[in-house]
Amino acid sequence: TPGLQNRNFNLISYSAGSLWNFTSGYGTGLSYTVSQRAPSAQELYSYGIHESTATFAVGNSNLSKETSHNLEFNLQKTMGQVRGKVNVYLNKFSNYIYGYYTGQTETDEGFSVVVAQQAAATIKGAEGELTYNWGNVGSGARLFADASQGTFDAGGNLPLQPAPRVGLQVAHQKNGWLANASYTYSFQQNRLATWEVGPTPSYNLLNAGLSYTEKINKVSWTGYMMLKNILNDDIRYATTPMAVRLYAPQPGRSLMVGVRANF
Repeated sequence: TPGLQNRNFNLISYSAGSLWNFTSGYGTGLSYTVSQRAPSAQELYSYGIHESTATFAVGNSNLSKETSHNLEFNLQKTMGQVRGKVNVYLNKFSNYIYGYYTGQTETDEGFSVVVAQQAAATIKGAEGELTYNWGNVGSGARLFADASQGTFDAGGNLPLQPAPRVGLQVAHQKNGWLANASYTYSFQQNRLATWEVGPTPSYNLLNAGLSYTEKINKVSWTGYMMLKNILNDDIRYATTPMAVRLYAPQPGRSLMVGVRANF
């Protein structure tokens, strides 16, 4: 294994922001944040097999602290049956830490060699949601969407970037019963780093749940049933390492039944 050196990091973080309610029930905000992150022990000193990701990880003891400058703007509606908010952000990184796939392999299994590296990078994106509450009937719905793009300032896409998504959640609660369902559509992710395999496919994720809660002798008991990935779709997250993405997709259709107690 390579020689190790002691590293010490002095980190700072600070932020400033403002809120303006420009009319009743409507507001806007602007914030600026600077934060620093020290490289982890794995990023500094790893040298060996990482079986869960099928990689041979090589740390870099010369890594510097990672610094981010984040600017965020939001607009929100906070009163009435229909509420919502939209956020847009820009995050500039110096010394962004990431894992670079060298194209080489180690071990008899052919695990990919991944080396910790740094570069200037930018992540920008937007997210929004609308919620609706049906008065006093215990029902509500939420519509949401989010998208982001991460790039190296020298050119090319960052690895492990999430795909854009849109979705809908609905719920109804009455007399201890809670029924809910959610649907998420994730677009294809074709903004990949040069060494990533893809694009990752789009997918439809449909989940549903039903629960009943009753308090007995100061203990709150909840029986629940959850159906996940009802459509049994092939789901591969762009945020997972390549081997996981290629050979270990998310579970297919599943049913979970259980009881929990809160006291």
